[in-house]
Amino acid sequence: MQVVVDNVSKHFAGAIALQNVSFEVCSGSIHGLVGENGAGKSTLGKMVGGILQVSDGRVIYDGDDTLVSSPREAIERGIAVVQQELVLCQNLTVAENICLGRENATLGFLRTRGSLWEFNRLRDELGFELDGRARVGSLSIADQQQVEILKALSRNARLIVLDEPTSSLTPTETEHLHQVVKRLAKDRGTTFIYVSHFLDHILSSCDAVTVLRNGKHVQTGPAKDETHASLAAAMLGRELSDVFPRKKAPPPTSAVKLTTSGLTRRRKFENINIQVKAGEIVGIAGLVGSGRSEVLRSIFGADEFQGGVVAIDGYPVGRPTPITARRNGLAMVPESRREQGLFLEHSIAENISLINFGELRPFGIINRGKEGEEIGKWADRLNIKCESTDALVSSLSGGNQQKVLFAKWLAGNPTVMLLDEPTRGVDIGAKSEIYNLIAELAGRGMAILIVSSETEELVGLCHRMYIMREGSIVGEKPAEEIEIGAILRDCLGVCESDLHSNRSEKDFCNRCDR
Repeated sequence: MQVVVDNVSKHFAGAIALQNVSFEVCSGSIHGLVGENGAGKSTLGKMVGGILQVSDGRVIYDGDDTLVSSPREAIERGIAVVQQELVLCQNLTVAENICLGRENATLGFLRTRGSLWEFNRLRDELGFELDGRARVGSLSIADQQQVEILKALSRNARLIVLDEPTSSLTPTETEHLHQVVKRLAKDRGTTFIYVSHFLDHILSSCDAVTVLRNGKHVQTGPAKDETHASLAAAMLGRELSDVFPRKKAPPPTSAVKLTTSGLTRRRKFENINIQVKAGEIVGIAGLVGSGRSEVLRSIFGADEFQGGVVAIDGYPVGRPTPITARRNGLAMVPESRREQGLFLEHSIAENISLINFGELRPFGIINRGKEGEEIGKWADRLNIKCESTDALVSSLSGGNQQKVLFAKWLAGNPTVMLLDEPTRGVDIGAKSEIYNLIAELAGRGMAILIVSSETEELVGLCHRMYIMREGSIVGEKPAEEIEIGAILRDCLGVCESDLHSNRSEKDFCNRCDR
């Protein structure tokens, strides 16, 4: 299905979400739609799918500009939307979800075998690996997204809008989803509009990409002509190099704040020796499975270790727990804010105050006024975009959720910050704000130890870096040697000539999960 977005605008109560946006999606292609949070990409996807109505302009499907006024009407015309928050009946089976609303019945009784037969036909035709009898609630998010796609295809969808489909997936699950989408576009001619803030996913999977900024169309072109840097520059209106703050090295006389000596956890890592000074940003680079995150979790006491010492300001802290680590001035932003960091169905205020402001609660009586002032101060300082701090965290964008997680820990005035994938799942604009925050914290004397899968992030932020491979530190790089190619070679354990040969990264390291 060919789609033409013709001079489309969308207004919400006077606010302009999209303004005069025009571009074309070719039939049977995968078309990426990128932009910062608030750029209007999800709004546009919902208008194409009939969930929202166009304020001005037209959306034309195969030459037909008849208004699609509802999701039901969209389905009748072969259009479906797979939203970021999946809309499935968790207590029904896969087959029942796919045939929901179109079940076979005899004398008022559902014929479940008919639904299962229909599911099996689709599964075999498309090559999906799903059990039609399994309850949807028992499936992974990746498999549930496949159920949504199968449901759309069972209704003869020729255009599918995917809104942030990989936000909750592992790298392996993401790769599988991309293979499914590519196969459907090639073999069935299904058209996809792929809304995402993961630029590497867009570049590896899409035929073309459209960039939005502040509700306006910036550019549309072949994905093969773009790079991560060029897309980021188009989204931001400035070069990617400007995203990272200027590095300011700590004074040579800065005191060592965090030390690990011989830190060992069985089957995870061994003999880890790390130092981080006040005002220093130190990175740990390595492939998935190298033990990076496990080291941070053990330093903070979230996981036990069997050998070695963690010391703060030169004093050993024994076997830390998160409680004792916090008392010693440590804070940790974990890898997954959803599972490890935040209570999404609680307010911003509740998340920030949960472990803080004990001095404002004498005898267990909460001073609501002063506590509210403190929470508001942190919301303003981190530029958390919300109507009020009483808003649920689940209502926020990924970038603002991550800011709440930072605020939760910074409100305790730590002296050492452990950051595990600090910008995972946020757009490039929010990343820039977080990078500036990290640099500001270091400038004020905080010691920061950071793990990231984005090598550019480590290169752009760190004063010094450790390289981990297979549970051990295999190298240390000072500021003048922090360079992407050198880091990648050390992570893979290859020489420069091997890296530029015809072999892929996976030929060098079977631990890589990308």
